[in-house]
Amino acid sequence: MFKRVMLFLLFTAVFLLDAGRGFSQIAELSKLEANLPLIKDSIRYVNALNRIAMLSHLRYRDSCLYYAQKAKQISIRLNYSKGIADAKNCEAIYHVSLNNYLSAKYFNDALQLYKSLNDEENVCQVLMNIGVLISVSKNEDRGLDYLNQAFEKSKSLKNDSIRSIVISNLLDIDTGMNEARFHALFKEGKRIAEKHKDHRMVLYYEASEAQQVYQDGAKEKGMAMLLQSLDKADRLGFENVKVWLYGPISDMLLDQGRHDEGMDYLKKGIEEAEKFGYAEHYIGFAEKLYRHYSGHNQPQKAYYYISLLLAKQNRIAAAADKSGYNYLNYALRENENRELKENADSRRKTIALLSCLFAFSVALLFFVYRSLRSKREHVKTQQRLNEVTLQQNAVLQKTNHFNTMLISVIAHDVRQPFSTIVMLSSVFNDDVDLLTEEEKLGIMKELAETSQKSLSFMDGLLEWIKSKKTGFEYQPEKLQIKELIIEANTFFKIAQEKKNIKLTGNISEQTTVLAHKQMLLFILRNILNNATKFSPMDGTIAIDSSVDNGNLLIAIQDQGPGMNQKQIDQLFSAGSGDQEQNENNGAGLALSISYEMAMIMNAKISLTSQPEQGTTFYISLKNGL
Repeated sequence: MFKRVMLFLLFTAVFLLDAGRGFSQIAELSKLEANLPLIKDSIRYVNALNRIAMLSHLRYRDSCLYYAQKAKQISIRLNYSKGIADAKNCEAIYHVSLNNYLSAKYFNDALQLYKSLNDEENVCQVLMNIGVLISVSKNEDRGLDYLNQAFEKSKSLKNDSIRSIVISNLLDIDTGMNEARFHALFKEGKRIAEKHKDHRMVLYYEASEAQQVYQDGAKEKGMAMLLQSLDKADRLGFENVKVWLYGPISDMLLDQGRHDEGMDYLKKGIEEAEKFGYAEHYIGFAEKLYRHYSGHNQPQKAYYYISLLLAKQNRIAAAADKSGYNYLNYALRENENRELKENADSRRKTIALLSCLFAFSVALLFFVYRSLRSKREHVKTQQRLNEVTLQQNAVLQKTNHFNTMLISVIAHDVRQPFSTIVMLSSVFNDDVDLLTEEEKLGIMKELAETSQKSLSFMDGLLEWIKSKKTGFEYQPEKLQIKELIIEANTFFKIAQEKKNIKLTGNISEQTTVLAHKQMLLFILRNILNNATKFSPMDGTIAIDSSVDNGNLLIAIQDQGPGMNQKQIDQLFSAGSGDQEQNENNGAGLALSISYEMAMIMNAKISLTSQPEQGTTFYISLKNGL
């Protein structure tokens, strides 16, 4: 069976607005660019701009965005819905792998417009594009749902060229497909591509067959077929196909032990991916080079390519930051880069150190031989040195643990208020003409309030950092607990409004506690953050207080999925191996920090929870009465 030998879902292959004209895409692009100044009709001009944008992703991807934005501006002025939909579709294609959040947004906008226009062909291809995007984001089941919708819709299209591309993606993503269905669909997809003379898709099907021939044992024949496809892609001007082919060719060469040749193709792939703007290929090639040189004990070269990889990811992350990108994974990758460099430098130092140790050992033996009477004192000295070393190691481990916790909290929790600020700023910037003056004032008030609370949040974090240092002195003050809860919940009001979550409670205005304001705010924020995150739509977060043995007991109850006893036992322990692999590790560390802050204030945090029955957090504080 043709296993998933070919990554059809590589983005430069799957998006096509008008597959029926695929037989001469590059020639059509040149003709459109030449005739563009001669077009006088506005609608025809917009259609030409969008077509150029769609075809540009086959060569220089940046041109795709340029022409799409130009077409959208004119379409909005003309109130031309199809022109807006086509432009948004092209914008989505440009942002794939650069900012998947924006890509999904533009695809969904285009899909709604196409549905309102009853444009079945474009509804089909956008459903396909969304399915591929979701699958690449590690949600293959949901992505497969979209692809199956596109597959069924493509059966009734007059222009069946789109179906060839839908089939290619379905073959790759549906890993549970049986052999007979796979062969039948593969044959149908290739037949449609050949029928419409879509040379680009024909190349992909031929390359898939070449890889299958190679896997079946005819390695020379499979390699020759793949190189022939590469030559054809180069002659036809399909730069995206040519850059993609460098990957499987290098894999074959490495499989045959021809490492230098395989690396040459990957290096050529990096150069051309950068030249033509294919960031996803650039990242893939750089990572392969890094892994190869790292695995073959060539740290300097490995360091060079991981530096290229991180630089590219840094540029992508800068664009994605506006939509709430989590930098934790990037920070960990950067640590790997730094460690690799340090390891490379330490190899030379290790040799020198071993030489010194050898000389020291010889001298030590001579000294022992000449100084038997001082042996006991020498042993005692060594023991003291060992104890000092162990103490230093313990301090270093504790410091490293603290730094890891701090990085994770910054990467997870500090982003929340700034994400809110970015969201409000984006609404104000993008939809300013649609907002009333009252709405504008409301947004500015919300921005000012969130900014002020962000400073307060940072103060809490700094207080915790200070508490980890020597000389910190805890100074409690009398605080009104209801005001603190309102202030702590400021960051989460937007998220609660989106999920229609109600915040209820019966805490009196006169209820006070003795505590450190910033530390208590930090604890309340993290509990309210979790309650908001895990509460269902239309849920309720209930906050109550009571007096227990002279202390004020605050209870915060949500209607989330709850936890079992094992999860409860591990909730306040940071740094365990399992927890560090959890995608919510930043939140777990923040709860651990909250637990430490409570101990400093002579307070106590506890909880009760059962699966499917929600969670209740309890904070016991000294009563302020």
